[in-house]
Amino acid sequence: MERLTIRTMASKIFTTNDQLLGSYLRNLLESAGCSVLTQKIRAEATEKRHGDEPESEVREWSGQKIEIELAWNSELWLIRDSDLAKARQLLEQELRQALPG
Repeated sequence: MERLTIRTMASKIFTTNDQLLGSYLRNLLESAGCSVLTQKIRAEATEKRHGDEPESEVREWSGQKIEIELAWNSELWLIRDSDLAKARQLLEQELRQALPG
């Protein structure tokens, strides 16, 4: 008896630096039955947002200590390719409502 093996890879569907938006969209997709993972990635901060103090890290470079401001981005990854069309439609609808203009 032969087994059919279906291989899927996760697909990155959205990246944001707004933690609240990332959590909201993840919950929206999960409530619609989509399997979603969130991955946080570190990036150098370019500006302060909403008055928050960004995290910082001290590194040593040629004997000098340098403070680097850091920011965190959230990536939403869809696990099942079969959910891709539904997830894209949900994200487009939600972002169209949330971002006027």
